[in-house]
Formats: sequence, C-alpha cells, structure tokens
Amino acid sequence: MFLIPIGHEQETVRRLPWITFGILALCFIVHIFISMEVSDATRKVEQAAQELITYYINHPYLEFDAETKDILFSGIEDEQMEEMLSYYRLSVPRPSPAVLEGKQEEFKLLSQNFISALNKFPYRKWGFIPADQKLTGLLTYMFIHGGWLHLLGNLLFLYLTGPFIEDLWGKPLFVSFYLVAGMLSALLYAQHYPNFNGALIGASGAIAGVMGAFLIKYWKIKIRFFYFIFPFFRGTFSAPAWLMLPLWVLLELFNAKIVDSLPGSGGGGVAHWAHVWGFVVGMAIALGITKLKVEEKFIKPKIDAKLQEQEGGFDVVAQAIRVKNLGMIKDAHAMLLDEALKHPGQKDVVETLWEFGHELKDPWESTQVFIKFIEKEIRQDQLDSALIHFLDLKQRVPDVSISPVYKFTLIKLLIERNDLVKAKTYAAELIGQIDSNVPPLVLQNFAAVALKLSPAIAEKVIEICLQHPEIPGENKDILKKQLLELNPNFS
Repeated sequence: MFLIPIGHEQETVRRLPWITFGILALCFIVHIFISMEVSDATRKVEQAAQELITYYINHPYLEFDAETKDILFSGIEDEQMEEMLSYYRLSVPRPSPAVLEGKQEEFKLLSQNFISALNKFPYRKWGFIPADQKLTGLLTYMFIHGGWLHLLGNLLFLYLTGPFIEDLWGKPLFVSFYLVAGMLSALLYAQHYPNFNGALIGASGAIAGVMGAFLIKYWKIKIRFFYFIFPFFRGTFSAPAWLMLPLWVLLELFNAKIVDSLPGSGGGGVAHWAHVWGFVVGMAIALGITKLKVEEKFIKPKIDAKLQEQEGGFDVVAQAIRVKNLGMIKDAHAMLLDEALKHPGQKDVVETLWEFGHELKDPWESTQVFIKFIEKEIRQDQLDSALIHFLDLKQRVPDVSISPVYKFTLIKLLIERNDLVKAKTYAAELIGQIDSNVPPLVLQNFAAVALKLSPAIAEKVIEICLQHPEIPGENKDILKKQLLELNPNFS
C-alpha cells in the first residue's frame, strides 16, 4: 500500500516563501552535481576494495587495522568476524617474520588507499559520520541525497509544510529553525549509533522538524492523501494533522526499534531515529515559541507592519492615480511623495512618483527619492531591477547620478551582459565622480575593469589611484607598470 500526502486545507501564504523555495532548489542542484561525482567515486572505491580483499584472501595471515576492520565489518560481532576470517587462514601457511612484515606493509598501503578512496566518496565527504563528527558535515549532510526518490520524497514533505511555517515565523527565524532541527536530529541520531562509521545524508531530519512545528501550529488542518492498494484500489482521502502526523512519527519510532532489534544493526539504512528526533525537536521549539509568545511579541508585529506597508502603498497609488485623472497631478504627486518618504521601500509608490514627477517637468524631489531607491535595490542585490531604473534615470535626467560605489556595481553588471557601449559611457562619467572619499578597494577594482574597457579611461583611473593615500605602495607599483604599458610617456 502506498500513502502519499498531496496537499492540505491551508493553501495560501501571505508572502512568497523564498527560504523554502531556496532550500528546495539548493537540494535539487546539489543532487545533480553529487550524482555526477558518485559514479566515478564508486568505481574507485570498488577497485580499491577489490584490491584489498583479493590481497587478503591470498595472504589471510595479515591483520586489518582498526579503521579498515570497522568499515568492512561494521555491524558484525568480533567473534563472527574472526570465525569468518579463520576459514581463509587455514588455507595458506604463515610465512617467516621477515616476509610477514613486508606483506603487512603492502597490506597497510592497500588499506590506506581504500580509506582514501572511501573518504573522497561524496556521501562521506559531505555527509555526517557519527563515529567521526565534523561541523561541516553537520551542516552539509542535510542537502545531500542518495537518489531521486530520496530527494523528491523529502522535497514533497518540505513543500507541503515549509512555506506555512516560514510565513508564520518569518525568514530569519525559519532558516535558523530549519538548520537547528537538522543539526540536532543528526547529533541525537549519533547518540544511538556513536560507533557508526557510515554517512548520514538527507534533509529528512530537518524536514521532520518542520513537520513537528506544523503539527503544533496547524494541528486542526486536514491533510489530503493519495492511496494505492495493489492492484485495484486507489483514491484520495483527508484526515486531520493531529491524527496523521503523530501516526507517522509513531511508525518511524516502531521502525527504529525494529531496526535496532535486528542482529548486526549499527545505524545503516533509513535513519528512523533522525526522523523521530527531528520531529520531537520541531515540536519542542514550536511549543517554546508559543509558550514564550515570541510570535505575538516580536514576529507578528513586524510581519504585519510590512504587509500593511505593502497594502497601504497599493491604496495610495490607486488613490493618487484617481486624483491625477481628475486633473490634480500636483496633489497626486504630493500624496505619493509623502508616502515614499514615510516608506521608501515601496516599489509601486516610488515608480509612480517618478512618473508623475517627470510629467510635472520639475522632478527634483521624485528624482532624489528614485536615486535612493535604486541604491537600496543595489544594497539588497536586486541588480536587474536597479539597472533598469538607473538606465531610465539617466535617459530622463542625464545630469544626475547615483553614488560612485553603486554606479561601479552597475558598470560591472553591464560588462557581464556584454553591453560595453553603456559600460564605457558610465565608466567615463564615473571618473568625474570619484575622489579620495571613494574606498581604495573600489578604486583599484575600477582600474582593473577600466583596463578591459578603454585605455583612455584606465589611464585616468590609474592616475587617480596613484594619488590616493590609502592604496599600498606595492599596489601602486603594479598600477604604474600597467599605466606605462598604456602610456610609455608617463613619468
């Protein structure tokens, strides 16, 4: 029987869940790159293991080092392992001490080659190994998956729960919660299997944490499931979260106990304990946030204020357009200017203010607001939108510009887009804006960029760099050399 969640009653969020979508995309991209490495890494590990085992079968009197033994015979009792190896020892006589020492040394090198190949395997390199815990693995393991079914299954559960917890708690708290749930689920899993030398991979521990939080915050929600009972029965049904999510974690707990009861269990296979502990951690954090009223005191007011600001901006724009259509464009402009000064991050308000100001033939105030908005977009790494607005600014009001540092950022973007004509134009213009107040690193980067654009521009920028008191002497020597190549008459 297959039972797959396909949705629930809570179908909308107030804002786009960028963190959840980012995690989904990151897991997907990482899986593609990891999959490209796995095939070659598998071949190398198998080859190294075959050489090691073959050598041992031909020389069974040799001794495995502790690490190799633990990896090859993980989950097998020492007595069972010795009984198995003794079979090979009976077939080959033990050599003289001198020969034995040489063979043991060769065997050691093969073991080291095997361990090296194994440690380069992507799952071990980026996964979390309970017997060899590393902070990097504790962070990266939750973005690595063992196959497409493993990946898509995890991403489905995250897609159904993550956006709603992110919408409720906001982006900073949600991303912190997600990472903490993932790390704690791995550490608690390692408490069950402290000697496990395999790699724990997958986002399921962190996602189980999100599911635990979802149970606390949306316990009344009905979840829709698709079921398929081979070979004839299939369909959908709905059941409340308070019933289905606890049943899921109880099933994981049952499976974990079953695995632990099997002979030779050492932590391999599905990480049921990571799921259980991730779910418990998620519930605990959500209960703590609820009990301490973190949402009511800190999160909800900020989110509501942002949403109200956006909605208020839409209302002001609509009202301003109505006033303009009545022939009172100055009044409409004043309304938008007042709103933009109060809430400078409202894109619709700023763009409409800019249009109205240009129509008034006296756009000084709207231009200043527009410039600040462009610079804010650059600070927030919204470069595509910032470039569009900047080009519009320069077309309508050629005599004004933005801060030199921000302008240089857009020049680099133009070069990346191979729009060298505009890049040269604004680079030449930027020379007139730079002075000793411009950070020296920006000046040096500008010189490097100018060398690719125009010798004339580069020469002027380098001359300014040579006069800057904060640029180190060795850097100036390099710039002088570049300047001499451009202008041999320079002294």
